[in-house]
Amino acid sequence: MGEGGERGGSLALCELTDQHGAALLADFRRFYGLDLTEALFGSRPAAPSLLLALVEELPDESAFAAAVRGGPQHRGWTVSAHLLAAVIDAVDEAAWITAQANARKRIRRPKRFPRPTGAEQRRPATVADLAHRFGAPEKGAVIRR
Repeated sequence: MGEGGERGGSLALCELTDQHGAALLADFRRFYGLDLTEALFGSRPAAPSLLLALVEELPDESAFAAAVRGGPQHRGWTVSAHLLAAVIDAVDEAAWITAQANARKRIRRPKRFPRPTGAEQRRPATVADLAHRFGAPEKGAVIRR
């Protein structure tokens, strides 16, 4: 790699270690069996581009990935875990809709499956939202063929 690439790698690696140093130390030891301080400042330091490549390949369950997502409360929340929570919410919503359609009294809407704080909090989509999103005509609009 040329001089400019290494300098850029050094700066990026420096910023990452400043922001998430503890998580990177733990992950390098856990996933790669490397001491990050030795790799950075030892007698034979590794190239910043190599260390950045290792950071980029850390798995979703790493402490670094959790730190980037918002903190330690995100540990264990991989893409699969978020998808599973979304499936649970969808099944709960479908069961609620079915029960509501067949009930004489109003049934309370189910709560969303708990997610780590700081996770995206969105309200469930309504039929009107979906109709608007997929280009259905506005209520009362005249449809001409």
